[in-house]
Formats: sequence, structure tokens, C-alpha cells
Amino acid sequence: MSSTLFFSFLLIATVFHSSFALTCPAGTKLYNSKCYAALGMDMTRDNALSYCQKTYGPYARLTAPLSYAENNFVTEQVQLHANWHTWLEFVADGTYIVGDNGKPPIYTNFAVGEPFSVNVGYCITIGMNGYWYAQPCIDSHSVLCEFDLVPPTVKPTVPTTVKPSGYPSCVQKYLNFVPCQSGWEYYPPTCACFRIISNTTYYNAMNTCRSLGGTLASVHNAGEAAFINRLGVQTNSYWISTASARDNIIVGLTYNSDRGYFQWDDSTVFDYAQGFAPAEPAEYTTQGQIILSNPMGYATYMRMGDCSYRTCRYAACKRYVY
Repeated sequence: MSSTLFFSFLLIATVFHSSFALTCPAGTKLYNSKCYAALGMDMTRDNALSYCQKTYGPYARLTAPLSYAENNFVTEQVQLHANWHTWLEFVADGTYIVGDNGKPPIYTNFAVGEPFSVNVGYCITIGMNGYWYAQPCIDSHSVLCEFDLVPPTVKPTVPTTVKPSGYPSCVQKYLNFVPCQSGWEYYPPTCACFRIISNTTYYNAMNTCRSLGGTLASVHNAGEAAFINRLGVQTNSYWISTASARDNIIVGLTYNSDRGYFQWDDSTVFDYAQGFAPAEPAEYTTQGQIILSNPMGYATYMRMGDCSYRTCRYAACKRYVY
């Protein structure tokens, strides 16, 4: 066999092997470079993860939608193959919802009032309606596994630059460019992009933020509150105070009366009680707002106010960019 013929044969074999290697196994479905497989049985959350890895390898996991579009795809699979609830990757750790990597999800689609609990022992499911729910991990629900089309490879350790002390890794990662899409504003200390929407109710704002791949904003320190305040003021250069709660910026804070604590729409822990205005919260049955006290926004406080079904001036969406 001539060398030319040999190398031609080798090239064809390589292409054939690569094409074969990049095909999801029979009975699974490809979407966004990931393979999805419904196991066709109900089981507990831990057993579900174990069966995924036993069937499809150690890198298989319970599905974890990363975007609005991916959540829609997963919902379609749930409607085809599942009972009402299907396990997602996320679990409650006692303070908020995290993935297997210990980080909060970069996208969520919780139903109103969810997660019902962030106590240890609760895990997250997706319903046939596409919304997410907290359920006891020992309950039995359907299973949808996912794994990468190209399995991850172990990379050699490479020395990295020292990250700024006291700041999350994304601050260093995005030093040279802004990771937000058009219409969003980046706030590096909390690794998040923000967007103001106008003339909305609390529940409409919640759904709009989720449709954009985020949630209603959480606020964890004075700097973040002031940043959101500034965005609200800049949205309308002719801002004039009417001394009404409807002037304020809706954020994703509600009070869980069953559990007796405040909770954020993005499931992060409530750790900014000092952000409330003096004498606030005066009541607990409404939703969180950042007070727009004047056009310059020099005083940034939070309060609870009723925008559940009446139109208010602004709301703030938030998307993490880990």
C-alpha cells in the first residue's frame, strides 16, 4: 500500500471516528452539546444521581438548565417522559439553593412562593409547567440525566495570577471586558449584571426577569443597593419624587411567614438586614423595594411595599456571571 493511500485511509478513519464519538448514545437526545436521557422510573434524588452515573458514566448528572431556552427544552423532555415532577441538580444547604459545585444556580425559574424551603433535606424539581419547586429529597420523582457530548479531560495544573483579595474570582476573570449582554449593567463585586424594567407589577417583573435569564434582584450590601439605586435614577433623567411607594425599585425580597425569615427570589441568603430604612420593615406581607428618596439617590434604603398587582415605577433584574 502506497504512503499516499495509507494516509488517505487514516484520514477517513479519523473523521469517521470523530463523527461517531460526537454522537449521543441511542435513546438520548442532543441539545447544546449535551446529551439528555430519561430513565423512565421514579426514585429519590440521591438514587437518581447514582443511576445517572451508573448508566452514563461518572460525569453524568441530574439536569440543570442554564438558560431560558434550555429550561424550555428540559420542560419538553419532562412533558414527554416524566410524571409531574423531575429532579434537577440543585439542593438546599440550609441557607440557599446550590448545585453540586456548591454555587447557586446561574439561572432559575422558581414558581411563585418557591423555593418552599431551603432547609437541608429539600431538593429542587422541575414541573411539567417548566417552573421549579422544592421537594423533600426522599420523595420519588422522575429522572432526566444529562452529560456533555465531549467528556471533560483532566488538564495539567497551570500557575494562575493572584486574584484581588476579598473579591470573587469573576472580578479578575472579567477585568478586560464586560460580560453583560446589551441592556444590562455590570457590578463586579457581586459577579452580576443588572437591568431596570419600568412600569410593572411585582409578579410581572418576576416573570419578565426570568424570561430574560435572571431573577428579581437580591441585595447583599450597601454598594449593591446604591448601584441599583443609581440605575433606577438614570432610567428617567426627569425623575420627580411623588413620595409614593410606587416610585421605588422592586427587588426580589419576600417574607416566608411559614418559616419566619426573609428570602430572595434568586435563593441567595438574606444577609443585609441593616439595609432597611429606619422603622422598616413596618410590615411583612408585601415585597422588597429600594427607596428612591430623591433624584441624586444619596440615601439608599430598603422597605417593604405593595406592588403585587398595581403598577410601580421600576423593578431590578439580576443575572450572575460566574
